[in-house]
Amino acid sequence: MDTEFHYYMTGIIAKAAGFSEDEAKTIATASEYVDENDVCLTIEDRSNGDVYQNYISQTMNILKPKQKLMRIYPVFHFVPGEPMCKSASRCDGKMHLLNTTPGNEIADKLLDLAFKSSEDTRLYRIGIATHAYADTWAHQNFVGWYDFFNDISMDVKPDIGHANAEHHPDWPAHRWEDTRLVNDQIDNTDRFLAAAKEIYGKYQDYNKQSGKKMNASWKTVSGQLLQAMGASFSGSQIYYREDRLNRYRNLAPWLGDFDESDWFKEAIDIKVLGLKDSASGLLSMFTMLRDKLYWKEDTEKEKTHWYRFQEAVKEHQGKAMEDLDLLFAKMGVNLHAV
Repeated sequence: MDTEFHYYMTGIIAKAAGFSEDEAKTIATASEYVDENDVCLTIEDRSNGDVYQNYISQTMNILKPKQKLMRIYPVFHFVPGEPMCKSASRCDGKMHLLNTTPGNEIADKLLDLAFKSSEDTRLYRIGIATHAYADTWAHQNFVGWYDFFNDISMDVKPDIGHANAEHHPDWPAHRWEDTRLVNDQIDNTDRFLAAAKEIYGKYQDYNKQSGKKMNASWKTVSGQLLQAMGASFSGSQIYYREDRLNRYRNLAPWLGDFDESDWFKEAIDIKVLGLKDSASGLLSMFTMLRDKLYWKEDTEKEKTHWYRFQEAVKEHQGKAMEDLDLLFAKMGVNLHAV
């Protein structure tokens, strides 16, 4: 899924299920920020020289070593599910221990754990876990690793995640074909609505326990999302995007558009050395003189969105690996040995 679901639809769902506008925006921003958090950074505290390092939740370099990908993709984007799931039935009969399946046990557990996390990181954990949970619908039947299992029609692109399928799994209202599957005709509207319904239910259950009431019923929300996604389309390009964005904005004017720099600029000062560093994951690899990054002197870093999001990323990763390590061990893989 892309920004349309991870940010706009997630925010709309969160508000409808009982979160306040501010809470819903934090959840939505954290959900989308999972895809933007792709550069390793070191932040220095001017007062004592202490340094803080983040943990990336996405990489633009899909040719990273296998172990590096396995510490990102299955944790945040391709959470392994049930190899025997009916929706995973393939024409070649193959199964994979790490196959992503919708709403699977590990992804469900990570979202439940997020609801129980500390108050400082809870909304961010919910957003991060929601991203991973939602992607189990969009990325179903792919594994977050180099594997021929991901190959579609002998495509020459690397067999990593859904690279062979390009952006087709992530586009709302899109119809496409996954020739590996017995049921090969894919309608993303159905997949996205199914994900939205489960997320709404999880949010609503959490808010009920906190004494909050829903702001809109699922029937209302599903109708709004269906109307916002609009006419379905097929082909190699994304169509009607701006029309959809305008409909999301009309549904949630309080949400605003996503800006990945907002949380960063709130927390961090940049001392440019040479040319300003690129924010792009790939271009950042070729930066000769790294900019110096410092916590803003007039800001308590522990209370900033950026810091809390980064701590939530580390917490999510730690919890995910408790289950994923067991799966990797069955494949003879020990990611902690590298």
